[in-house]
Amino acid sequence: MNKLVSLSFATAVFLSGFASEAASQYKVNLRVNLKGQSPFSVNTVAKSGKKTFISQFSDDGQTETLVSLVARKSQSQSKDGLAMDVIVTRRVRGEEKISERAQIFAPENEEMEFGVNSRGKAAGNLSLAVMAHRL
Repeated sequence: MNKLVSLSFATAVFLSGFASEAASQYKVNLRVNLKGQSPFSVNTVAKSGKKTFISQFSDDGQTETLVSLVARKSQSQSKDGLAMDVIVTRRVRGEEKISERAQIFAPENEEMEFGVNSRGKAAGNLSLAVMAHRL
């Protein structure tokens, strides 16, 4: 009986080690440009599978640009990197004016530039430059 208790305790400790492993973390540099607004750069740390929010206000405090980013470790054409779901929202005096969404893949340690419109097609209202480094 004592062996069974110690074996199940050791198994529980071993399996809990897998459960407590942290999600992969990435340093993400974004250069965001919405049509009709000055471009800005964002540096943040994103955890794989977790949502990250970045907010920036204009100098007069009337306009807010909110960037929502969900990054997942991924691979494309045998390159490791991040698959990202990016939503950029612009609010003026609390009212949502523009909301753009992009789903992109950024290889690790390579800068990629994307331009998308509200239907996800190339070129348009939103352009992103992305650089991701695994921490």
